[in-house]
Amino acid sequence: MAITLLPLRIRASLLIIIFALTCSRECTSHSRLTLRTKTQESSKIKIGYLHSKSTPASRLDNLWTVSHVTPIPNPAAFLANISIGNPPVPQLLLIDTGSDLTWIHCLPCKCYPQTIPFFHPSRSSTYRNASCVSAPHAMPQIFRDEKTGNCQYHLRYRDFSNTRGILAEEKLTFETSDDGLISKQNIVFGCGQDNSGFTKYSGVLGLGPGTFSIVTRNFGSKFSYCFGSLTNPTYPHNILILGNGAKIEGDPTPLQIFQDRYYLDLQAISFGEKLLDIEPGTFQRYRSQGGTVIDTGCSPTILAREAYETLSEEIDFLLGEVLRRVKDWDQYTTPCYEGNLKLDLYGFPVVTFHFAGGAELALDVESLFVSSESGDSFCLAMTMNTFDDMSVIGAMAQQNYNVGYNLRTMKVYFQRTDCEIIDS
Repeated sequence: MAITLLPLRIRASLLIIIFALTCSRECTSHSRLTLRTKTQESSKIKIGYLHSKSTPASRLDNLWTVSHVTPIPNPAAFLANISIGNPPVPQLLLIDTGSDLTWIHCLPCKCYPQTIPFFHPSRSSTYRNASCVSAPHAMPQIFRDEKTGNCQYHLRYRDFSNTRGILAEEKLTFETSDDGLISKQNIVFGCGQDNSGFTKYSGVLGLGPGTFSIVTRNFGSKFSYCFGSLTNPTYPHNILILGNGAKIEGDPTPLQIFQDRYYLDLQAISFGEKLLDIEPGTFQRYRSQGGTVIDTGCSPTILAREAYETLSEEIDFLLGEVLRRVKDWDQYTTPCYEGNLKLDLYGFPVVTFHFAGGAELALDVESLFVSSESGDSFCLAMTMNTFDDMSVIGAMAQQNYNVGYNLRTMKVYFQRTDCEIIDS
């Protein structure tokens, strides 16, 4: 039975590929979501190898560092296609605004098997070890190995996945907006030699605001990304832009940085035309508790307890009248219903997040729910934070938006758009 209610309301730089993936340490856990796509080739990761087509230095000022994006459904995430070292070795890295350090599987290592070539530091002429620098939030464990003289790092995420290895410097190569290439020298990264909990990709591209972030060190504290649908792997216009070419467009909202996280001032949530009755202060940060973080390394939306309960009750009140509840898949997908996502939720109300300054993020059906593999049931792709009441705006909620970050003016911009406009 279809629900007919309010109609849904409804842009060189670096080469990116979208995948469905997990949360970073800023999430309450590494929430994993599986999405249904239009093809069944999600297990075959395709890499665009970078050829020798460097861009003349005289033209670099007019170019952007770009990366085009391709989605994978299991789990849901966005991957950047870059190359590391000399000669360059292609890599697929999780685009993560919730992490600072860029790290990559390095040989020899204790790593998962991957179809992507492993990076072998001894075969690169531009690899060198980095010095140890204190970074209390981004790098909780960093120390000098007295035997080897190397700077060792260890990052552990909240789902107990982790990476440890050597802090190093390398050359990273990106595509430019004119289909050329540009290389950035001496980028600090983690050469991961003991990694667990990471599949489908070869590392993390850290876009957080901390000490080791390539955003603050190498790209002028500006970047933007535009992602279409996570369930459409053939859409060619998903794009990440690093540096001055970033598309800082749309409605701005103030940005705060605390413990190397991007915090936004979420003020209210509406369901269709109804403003939800959520206690004032629910989304406020008190020291390290609460607040709202924007994190592309996290798949679902995570809400503080009161906000989640209020919203899920509204959704269940509407759907429970016409659809049968079925068993929840896991703690990240609840409640669940019997029915077809597209057919039975036609005209479903938009859920809108209202931020300080007037910026809004509108979540339609595709950003709110995930479908079962068989297509005969679906679940709300949100979870409740029972740990510290932090809310997280994950990757799913940012579909069909261009999101621009300007760390100089401390603002984030939201613009609902077809990414083809950004990519043209």
